[in-house]
Amino acid sequence: MSSARLVVPGIRFPLDGDDQDRLLRLASRGVGGFCIFSAGHDVAEFLERIQAAAPHEMLFCADLEDGAGQQIRGETIHPPAAALTPDAAEAAGIRTAIEALRHGITMTFAPVCDVVSNPRNPIIGMRAFPDPLACAPRFVRGARRMGLRTCAKHFPGHGATSLDSHSDLPVVEADEATWRERDLPPFAACIEAGVDAVMTAHLACPALTGSPDLPATLSKAVMSDLLRGEMGFEGLLVTDALLMEGVLKGRSEPEAALLALEAGCDVLLCPRDVEGVLAAVEGRKADASIARIARASRPLPDPLAAAADASLGSRGVVAVGPGSHPVRICDLHGRGAELARNLGMAHQRLDLDGNPVGEGPGQGLGGRVLLISRSDRAWGGPVSVPDPIRRLAGEADLVVVCGPAALLEDLAPAAWIRAPGEDRASLDSVRRRLLGDIRGPLS
Repeated sequence: MSSARLVVPGIRFPLDGDDQDRLLRLASRGVGGFCIFSAGHDVAEFLERIQAAAPHEMLFCADLEDGAGQQIRGETIHPPAAALTPDAAEAAGIRTAIEALRHGITMTFAPVCDVVSNPRNPIIGMRAFPDPLACAPRFVRGARRMGLRTCAKHFPGHGATSLDSHSDLPVVEADEATWRERDLPPFAACIEAGVDAVMTAHLACPALTGSPDLPATLSKAVMSDLLRGEMGFEGLLVTDALLMEGVLKGRSEPEAALLALEAGCDVLLCPRDVEGVLAAVEGRKADASIARIARASRPLPDPLAAAADASLGSRGVVAVGPGSHPVRICDLHGRGAELARNLGMAHQRLDLDGNPVGEGPGQGLGGRVLLISRSDRAWGGPVSVPDPIRRLAGEADLVVVCGPAALLEDLAPAAWIRAPGEDRASLDSVRRRLLGDIRGPLS
């Protein structure tokens, strides 16, 4: 296993041709992945090129504390963590996951677990939740529920500092008892919630490290004995960016990288001197770290997709695999354009009279499929299908219903698939089944 996989450089968009060539060469040499900054909507295409050049599955990560829009132009930017309740933190995790995964990013460096106990803290401030113990694990659960890996940061806690670790080495002066009562609980709660990674803090905490000059990132007592040993964390341990002064302070990046690995870190994040760090780690035996990186690079199982698959009911004889027919979509509450985008197939949108009002590209089908949708928010009223759509349903080889079972009772189609809801998981399940050439009695 190549030790290059320990290194995860940064990618800052936009890229010129030389940048792209350099990054593709790094991918082919086997770096562990890339951290994404300032991307546009074309980022997924470039990440696919990087993955194709790499000898293994890559870890694509980004700092998305404030939502996917923090690094991907046009996506949602959430209010700062300081404004979020526990429910809002979970919702932010869900929304961040949906948007990040759409662009190929599989891990977010969030949530922030730091407890701001110093009002003059120059770096954490509004990035911290008002109640990290309640909010941070809710963010983890929300994001992971939708398939996005998460990273709790900055261990052992950056909230008591008065300096910025980008430019200096902060010192946490608290004694161990205070640290355990104040700073430790949010990290422990995130580990309990299943967080995939923990990011280190480039700060000194003499009560834990025994030195006012040793960054926690480089401390075996903190990274191995405490986090791995006492707390039992088995996930990925990621350094904060190696270009920061808090970890350098008289060291070169290659020297800091080797000390971080010796302390117990797995991922060497965003060095400026990528070639120097790669040379320093070359030939290093790090099987356990590389195995953890490999696990974190694999996509998470999507619990919602599995639930949607389990809830798909069907009957009849259907053969509608890949072909030239677009899916005809009738949305009973006026959001057909969004539904069509999320379905991601060749489609023709219809109004309630059955007239075409829009179409889009993608993979078509070998049969006539009509998708009828009614959103959760519309389920309170009577369920009915307009006569023109009912006639089209009678002509279709297959009717797909996203909505309440009463829609099926109203239609009574001969062949159908029902996928409750219009979330990404339900529509992904529908798409997989349609393009998978469904055949035979299905119930």
